[in-house]
Amino acid sequence: MNNSQEFQFINGAPKRLLLIIEPTSSEFWIESRATVKILLEGANVPATFDVEYLAGGMVFYASEGSRVRVFKNGCQLPQGKCSRRMASRLTRQGQR
Repeated sequence: MNNSQEFQFINGAPKRLLLIIEPTSSEFWIESRATVKILLEGANVPATFDVEYLAGGMVFYASEGSRVRVFKNGCQLPQGKCSRRMASRLTRQGQR
């Protein structure tokens, strides 16, 4: 059985934010006023998920084995780059 879960938000901040999808560490820059939809699909997608809000962005924690698709203003985004410096980017972005 294939399950899905959806999470939507609008970046209402006056500047862009960094969205990180875990466990893959995919990164997406989300401009101010952009609408985002995160779609999780898979056989064992849980009913809940965690989101961490930080100074320069947010981290979305998907379950292992889930297929994650990110849409910005209705357009699917290619999987973002991975970085080991994401935590410092989130902190620095929030201090600007």
